Amino acid sequence: MTSALPALPDDCLVTRLSEGSLITRVHHKDYPPVFFGPKPGEPPKNRFDAPAGEFGTLYAAHSLTGGFVETILRRAARIVAQSFLDQRAWSVLRLKTDCDLALLHGEGLVYHGVTNDICAGDDYKPSQMLALAFFQKFPVRGIAYRARHNNDEICYAINERQSAADLELIETHRFADHPARVDALLRLHGAARDRGMPIPPAGALP
Repeated sequence: MTSALPALPDDCLVTRLSEGSLITRVHHKDYPPVFFGPKPGEPPKNRFDAPAGEFGTLYAAHSLTGGFVETILRRAARIVAQSFLDQRAWSVLRLKTDCDLALLHGEGLVYHGVTNDICAGDDYKPSQMLALAFFQKFPVRGIAYRARHNNDEICYAINERQSAADLELIETHRFADHPARVDALLRLHGAARDRGMPIPPAGALP
């Protein structure tokens, strides 16, 4: 590890998801909804992943809107491929224990000595190092932050202190089965589906 961990105050400002709270996770329809990534052998690629695999991270949100904008619209895409939508689902999970998260929005930003760039910038190295610093210094189970492309929505990066056994699957829905709901979420963010047919491979055209 060549980068130094960021300095944090002596205590941590937390927000608590109480036992019984519901969170929403958007994920590939063929993968289990309870998953702490990245996959074995893969490098960290998401905002609050551990920089060297010190722990796994499960990404979820307070609501479906937050999960949708952080995953389906994460690059501020205004046109979303139908095939991409058809591969995704959302699941509702219930917490079986209390879950204390470092507060990284509102007053939590200045309290922990950062700006909202840590939650919205394109460079993930600082946010990954911050996630590791929180994990090593405090007994928190992750970070609560605002969605980059809709900052009304609260998202969660939950580490493996909140084990898979602490999360109960309530329900799963495929986006392909709920077109009206998908269209409403797209309209809310000024986006639309790309319903175009895939381009045939070379030599397949008549």
